[in-house]
Amino acid sequence: MAQQQAEIQQLLRARLDEVQARLAELAKPPEAGTGIGFGKRIGDGTNEAITRRNEIGVGKSLEVTEEKLERALAKLEDGSYGRCDRCGGPIAPARLEAVPESVLCIDCAR
Repeated sequence: MAQQQAEIQQLLRARLDEVQARLAELAKPPEAGTGIGFGKRIGDGTNEAITRRNEIGVGKSLEVTEEKLERALAKLEDGSYGRCDRCGGPIAPARLEAVPESVLCIDCAR
């Protein structure tokens, strides 16, 4: 059991590192001289603006994932990993295998 928890912790930490690296990349300021504008023709500025707008959604999704990963790591440390945060019931092993950062059982997640 201890080895399994260590493997889960390692997996969660690796995913957290990846998410945080992606968030850091998205948070970088734009390069100097890259203006954003919407002209009469679709150009680089328009494409850049659209890309950044899409990245905002990706960033918000990554922030939610980051929170889930941090919560799952905290649950692992306090011994409540695998229990639903809402109802206290068990989270199905298949769910945890597919999405190790799950903190809600499938019923509560709906």
